Amino acid sequence: MQKFINSLPTEARLPLELSKLYEQFGYQKYCMSKFEEYGFYSDNRDFLSTDGIIAFNNSAGKLMALKPDITLSIVKNARTLPHLKARYYYNENVYRIAEDTHDCKEIKQCGIELLGDVDSVATAEIVLLGLKSLEKIDSNFNLIISHIAFVSSALEDAGIKGEQRRKILGFIKRKNQHDMMLWCKENGIDKKIIDRLLKISSISGNLKEVLPALKELVTDNKTSAAYEELEGICKAIEGFEFFEKLRLDLSVLNHLDYYTGILLQGYVENSPSPVLSGGRYDSLAKKIRGDGGAFGFAVYLDGLNLHYPNKSEYDCDTVILYDKSDSALLKAANELCEAGKKVRLEHEMPEGIRASRILKYINGSLTEVAE
Repeated sequence: MQKFINSLPTEARLPLELSKLYEQFGYQKYCMSKFEEYGFYSDNRDFLSTDGIIAFNNSAGKLMALKPDITLSIVKNARTLPHLKARYYYNENVYRIAEDTHDCKEIKQCGIELLGDVDSVATAEIVLLGLKSLEKIDSNFNLIISHIAFVSSALEDAGIKGEQRRKILGFIKRKNQHDMMLWCKENGIDKKIIDRLLKISSISGNLKEVLPALKELVTDNKTSAAYEELEGICKAIEGFEFFEKLRLDLSVLNHLDYYTGILLQGYVENSPSPVLSGGRYDSLAKKIRGDGGAFGFAVYLDGLNLHYPNKSEYDCDTVILYDKSDSALLKAANELCEAGKKVRLEHEMPEGIRASRILKYINGSLTEVAE
């Protein structure tokens, strides 16, 4: 079976391997309809990563939407019990309007969501699963971890809001320290705040190695709690062989209307774009469910077949060429299949098909054909 799974294209193989991984850690499969009432997504538009919602009227005239997001549906519909964590994983497609072409697009995703008391163990568990998920794609990967508390605390201390806040966040995301420093000076930002922002945008490296520099940014209860959270993750993951793949970069500040604490962003060698994204989203859980924490991530499968093509030497194990068919032919093919082989029955060798063996079926027996 594993040989068969390994032979599949990357976008077909990964959902199987990730599903097994998540179930081993106690996550249950979550399945959802392709449709949801439009009003639900409209009411929570601030939490969506896209403004484009594909809507239509159903047969009863109710406005519906093709689901643009899975997390919202899980938070809304998942059943939880007091004092227990709810763990779900999914293999689903979402539907969005592309920002560049404005065409409708279908996006394949796998991911996990944990709802309830997201304590230090649960936090480290999700980070570990993020690392293991990336390893399923490529041994050369990095999981970037960040925390919004440090930048939000600096901006709050300076009273920076609205457009000024968006401007500074843009500088930090691009690591544009030169222009940020000039802009801050021109807008009368206090020098101590400027120095904090410059440090925030410069901290990057292996999580354990940058913790001392991060500790210098602890200025209040919020940043102290964030530091302890990151330090706890470091201690929990340090014993794993891929610990060096876990890196801290505070310039990763994705979708701050959605996430409220830790942020995750994963990269693999052959893909130019992040293939994993996620983080804490307690404010969404509180808005929809009334209480509880929430943490999760998604793995984006689209394009992985292009970046990670199937490298199998052969398209199938055996091609059996025949002129006339009978029950013995099917029996012979079936025996090979039960032995774990991939078999094709053809009148002549198909163009472009690679096979490790070519057999000819003649009068009830199989004969090797020289290539």
